[in-house]
Amino acid sequence: MVRYFLFLVLGLLAACAGPGANVTEILLPRGDVRDFSLEARFSVTQESERHSGRLSWRHSAAGVDELQIASPFGQVLADIRIDSQRARLVASDRRVFEAADAQQLMHEVLGYPLPIDRLSAWVLARAGERARVQPDGLGRPQSIEEDDWSISYEYEQAATDALPALMTVTRKGGVELRLRVEEWRTP
Repeated sequence: MVRYFLFLVLGLLAACAGPGANVTEILLPRGDVRDFSLEARFSVTQESERHSGRLSWRHSAAGVDELQIASPFGQVLADIRIDSQRARLVASDRRVFEAADAQQLMHEVLGYPLPIDRLSAWVLARAGERARVQPDGLGRPQSIEEDDWSISYEYEQAATDALPALMTVTRKGGVELRLRVEEWRTP
């Protein structure tokens, strides 16, 4: 069950693929966003298993991430807090998992490392230095290839600095995470 929760964290990202609510227009251009919060629906598929739910995520440029993963009906499944001191997951059954950082926590719970440290960049359609980026017709990232991960984006707004409305993250080996952002908030 905990493995499921953390998978969802990576999948922090994922969504029911149909049309979602309009993404809230933000005041900052995508490149200027440092702190954000979002509300999203997600789905995670691995082999023949598929899970879906809701994600609330607050990210601070100061290095603090707070995530709440819930069932499609709103029952909280896990609360996760990641900061420079530690990563902590509290499951709905009150079990607590802690590690020195998010990578270590993912390895402990899932049995292998996941690039949690890249998620806040990926959700903003920001690629790492060694990543390959395929732009869309407006110059925004349409897809990013980074390490063993492929990230594709869809946008609901035509602006060149729009935030993604849908992000699909796949990993060689059969993991797919979809995140449909219903609301973006920036300070």
